[in-house]
Amino acid sequence: MTMFGEAGTGPRVPGTVTSFLKIFGFVMLCGIVGPIFLVAYFLIDEPGTGWMLWTGLGVTLLDVVIALFIARLSIGGQQRTARLRTTGRMAIAEIRGVEQTNVQINDQPLMKLDLHIHGDGISSFETQKRTVVPIFQQPMLHRRVLAVLVDPATNEFEIDWQATALLTGSVPARFTSSEDGRTYDMTGRTEPLIRILEILRQHDVSTSGSIDLRSNPHARQAVMEIVRAYAGRDGRWIAESSPAGGSVAATDLLSTDSRRPVGERLGDLEGLRSTGQITHAEYAAARQRILDSI
Repeated sequence: MTMFGEAGTGPRVPGTVTSFLKIFGFVMLCGIVGPIFLVAYFLIDEPGTGWMLWTGLGVTLLDVVIALFIARLSIGGQQRTARLRTTGRMAIAEIRGVEQTNVQINDQPLMKLDLHIHGDGISSFETQKRTVVPIFQQPMLHRRVLAVLVDPATNEFEIDWQATALLTGSVPARFTSSEDGRTYDMTGRTEPLIRILEILRQHDVSTSGSIDLRSNPHARQAVMEIVRAYAGRDGRWIAESSPAGGSVAATDLLSTDSRRPVGERLGDLEGLRSTGQITHAEYAAARQRILDSI
């Protein structure tokens, strides 16, 4: 099974000492005037330099306090992320509201999101979150869903933007099985993808880029069971060679599947178009066939 796209299990958490030393070095570089005053006090043997000692000590001590404060916040956030990666569960956050705060951090907007979070193994809840949403990630908000990692015991959570890119169809999610010779396209399919991401998290499988699960048979079996179940329910997600050597068009399967609501079919068709899987002409033709089936 091969999966394309990025969901990410996150970076490794650096050691406490290493993190502190990096932050302390940066803060000392910014507040280097303190050590300079101290060095100058001991090197300059002249009257009236006593103020350099006390100023240098004060600035240097302030540098240490700032470094400790920043390191504590940074290390605490990293430990919280590591804990969520271990004990949390993947869930879906439905975006109920988006507000601009007119605040920017590093030239990126700080936004307030009203969220309804739900998923397997957690109690659904409503919450608000203020978070920086980089400009290049804002188009994903239009799909109104986010991938989040939730601690079922405390409802602590964090947004996984890489996994969100999979749920919203911003990056492709295709699963190739060597057993049946088929490629199953789950791009933008929220329900199966969130379950697949949870399985990969449980088996500690990194989902960055293209992955091969042949070396992890338990994860592979669980993932392919979900993929085949949803493909069997909705055949349009199966891409395979036809007897004539052509391919089964996803738009044809989509437009002829009258079992599903028209709005849902139109939404999925829009997902195919936005991810570049069909041309504008194919989109227009399939859309017309769906409307004609009403």
